[in-house]
Amino acid sequence: MTSEDFIEDLRKSEVMLIKNDGTQTEIPSDFLSKATEFCKSMGCSSVIYDIYDPQDSEHTELTVTDCGYAE
Repeated sequence: MTSEDFIEDLRKSEVMLIKNDGTQTEIPSDFLSKATEFCKSMGCSSVIYDIYDPQDSEHTELTVTDCGYAE
């Protein structure tokens, strides 16, 4: 599965990004490219986002690396 497929599966499963203020927002269709560019612009190797998965009550994170890999 590619990172693009993984992000699309999250979107289809209604997984939400958790914003700094605690509110939730949909994962945008261009999320992977924007997160990768953000990571590169900040000079970091990866960026971690808090996410809410309606199928899992545990705290979950989504990591995107500077090369566009998501896990």
